[in-house]
Amino acid sequence: MKPRVAFYAPIKPPDHPIASGDREIARLMVRTLELAGFEVEIASRYIAYQKRPSPELFDQRKSGAIAELERLKHDWCERKADERPSIWLTYHPYCKAPDWLGPAMAEAFSIPYVTAETCRTGQGADSDWTEARRQVQSATRSAAINFCLKQSDLAYLESFMTDRRSIHPLAPFVDTAELDALRSDIAEPPFHDNAPLLVAPGMMRPGFKTESYLALANSLGRIADTAWNLVIIGDGPSRSQIEKAFDWAQMDRIHWTGAISRAEVLAWFRRGDILAWPGMREAIGLVFLEAQSQGLPVVAFNSLGVPLVVQHRKTGLLSPEGDLASYGDALRKLLISPDIRKKMGESARSYVRQTHDIAQAVRTFRDALLPLIDS
Repeated sequence: MKPRVAFYAPIKPPDHPIASGDREIARLMVRTLELAGFEVEIASRYIAYQKRPSPELFDQRKSGAIAELERLKHDWCERKADERPSIWLTYHPYCKAPDWLGPAMAEAFSIPYVTAETCRTGQGADSDWTEARRQVQSATRSAAINFCLKQSDLAYLESFMTDRRSIHPLAPFVDTAELDALRSDIAEPPFHDNAPLLVAPGMMRPGFKTESYLALANSLGRIADTAWNLVIIGDGPSRSQIEKAFDWAQMDRIHWTGAISRAEVLAWFRRGDILAWPGMREAIGLVFLEAQSQGLPVVAFNSLGVPLVVQHRKTGLLSPEGDLASYGDALRKLLISPDIRKKMGESARSYVRQTHDIAQAVRTFRDALLPLIDS
């Protein structure tokens, strides 16, 4: 019988209908655990997330978690011992989505507690999230293993943990075989020429996603005399604001796809010449891995998690965050240099497969988690 892992994502479950980077990473982690030889059950679909600080909403979320905890304990007690999970793994606990379930269940049933991508929000004042942050830090200290995906999270863990032996590095990853197998037909873009094709994929929601679109519009305006066509992939409440930011451009240079399937996004990556996505404050930057896996070089900002997954001057070009002139110059350089684009695209494909493929994550999970069960 395979060892069973209880998987919980307090921000949203991996099968949540709203597409997002965190949901995709959660889904990838479930797949990785399965490939590593574990049976995975979604322990709970309870959402602890709150977008903005609110003591009232926090109390509601906590009360709901207490009720969910009692339900889970009752459910597990009704099972035979060998039908219960051997490990509890919580993905992405942080100030906005603390884990009230995992530590209590791990203690009640004497199983190891594990976290992946514990972090803190940079939004609001520290005092806005005091109690939630206290809960996250307490849970993290109790964990047998804390998988850490990026340097900023490592610094955060080290800021409050005296025993750092539980911290395990885990490189961001994608399932390249799955990505390669996802195929879809897309219509021929209605451009008037064969200029290099820029691809910009991102949800059109307020905040850093919209700011990335606005930065792209501004930077392209600085190089309007350079030949390019642009496919914009995404939709959301900020679409009208984003469309207005591109009003200066000839409309036959821009194709708006709206929300499309993942297979169609990958088809655009394969057809494109450059991933033109600034990626402001991207935590992990899964889109950069997916694009590079299909041979697409990147032009982005050197922001948070982006340099973890893009090699400057090898698989793309990174500009200082917010430096629109520099970003425009980087776009121009690749637009006018097909040989450099081709070389970077080939390097990008190879880099993701060698360094950020799911196979490496499978080994990391297997080597770290199996000893917890055997001990």
